[in-house]
Amino acid sequence: MPKEILMPALSAGMEEGHLVRWLKKEGEAVKRGDLLAEIETDKAVMEMEAEDEGRLGPILIGDGSRGVAVGTLIASILAEGEAAPARVASVAAAPAVAAPAAVAVPSPAPSTPAPFARAPAATVAPAPSLAARAPSIAALVAARKVVASPLARRLADDFGVDLSTLTGSGPRGRIVRIDVEKARHQPVAPAAPRFSPAAPRLGSGSGQGGLNHAWLRQGEGRPLVLVHGFGSELNGWRPFLAGAAVSRPVLGIDLPGHGGSAGHGAARFEALVAAVGETLQGLGLFDLDLVAHSLGAAVAVALAAEGYPDVRSLFLLAPAGLGPDINGAFVSGLARARTAESLAPWLGELVADPSVLTPAFVRASAAARADDALVAAQQRLAAALFPDGTQAFSVRAELEQLRIPVTVVAGTEDKIIPPGHVRRLPGMVGLHLFPGVGHMPQLEIRDEVWRLLERHLRAAG
Repeated sequence: MPKEILMPALSAGMEEGHLVRWLKKEGEAVKRGDLLAEIETDKAVMEMEAEDEGRLGPILIGDGSRGVAVGTLIASILAEGEAAPARVASVAAAPAVAAPAAVAVPSPAPSTPAPFARAPAATVAPAPSLAARAPSIAALVAARKVVASPLARRLADDFGVDLSTLTGSGPRGRIVRIDVEKARHQPVAPAAPRFSPAAPRLGSGSGQGGLNHAWLRQGEGRPLVLVHGFGSELNGWRPFLAGAAVSRPVLGIDLPGHGGSAGHGAARFEALVAAVGETLQGLGLFDLDLVAHSLGAAVAVALAAEGYPDVRSLFLLAPAGLGPDINGAFVSGLARARTAESLAPWLGELVADPSVLTPAFVRASAAARADDALVAAQQRLAAALFPDGTQAFSVRAELEQLRIPVTVVAGTEDKIIPPGHVRRLPGMVGLHLFPGVGHMPQLEIRDEVWRLLERHLRAAG
């Protein structure tokens, strides 16, 4: 018997939802717990998990369908070898969700009703011409409900911004924090550019956000974007990538005040998040996985919570932003260091076993800090982000609202951020806490981190 997949109630009082997109294709194998589709409620975009195993049968409600009543049959899961039942025509035309006649899609009506049909087949009209469809589509777009991230809604309430007057710059036109902040300072904000699903442009340089970036690997599939921690730069990922069999394109980004982005003037946490998002948007990246370390991990969480760009999963290494404590002496010492001699003792604090850091690594790190402007920028950032040895930002609330795969890797011997910060994570976040490992698991236990990352990416689809 086919296992019915119904539009779920993902929040209290939810009566209908919008099916943003399917994450599985018809006929694709499905395991219990697999992510099937993205469903948008009035509060957030959430992912629907499979409750049965088999293969995905006919999809009855397609990508982009809006106003789908809770309990509506949207697809089915078939057992191995089970024949697919006849497709149910126009399930979306159930009484609670009346589809405009002008955009009806032809579908062969079954001679006998499907065994799990919830609504009688509707009479199917010939497909209208594009010219005939245009006014109806425009009317549907004009009448759509406001789509905004939870943070954007909260800020709009605080600032008195009418979301219905804004054009969203996030994926699929979603209104995000940046849009609300712009509207707060501009009575009539210009329309923000839509996030374009263009192909990634391989190369290096600066994106629209002005951040330096480089493609560290070329390949096929969804890009992997690497975001470093405080005091590092995109080249700090090269030892982690060395010798790894990576089939995807891999992008490294220099945070403001770091590496080739030393001249970027961002000095607040929110500005770091915005700069990374705008850079990714400028590169045409609309579907990606983030791998991030320490401060970069906090930036990645905030970026994913905004839905800008479309982050599919997070792999976080020794993340910051989960508690107020931090090793203030390390932060200030690292920010001041300019030579290999002054830098080496502070780099040694990053790992449980200093022998992991080769002399070449120390020399390369020191060479990257020869720029006076870079050192000055990091001192300003340290004062703004970590005043008096305190993390002045938090992403714990944002982490709790995420509905994407999140994996955290940390060490029990971290001397920069207390390991206890990761012991109070949301239940759906996967935690791997390694004994005898410090603040740099990607260097200290490189092979184990790669195995976890490969497993994480397979689960993310």
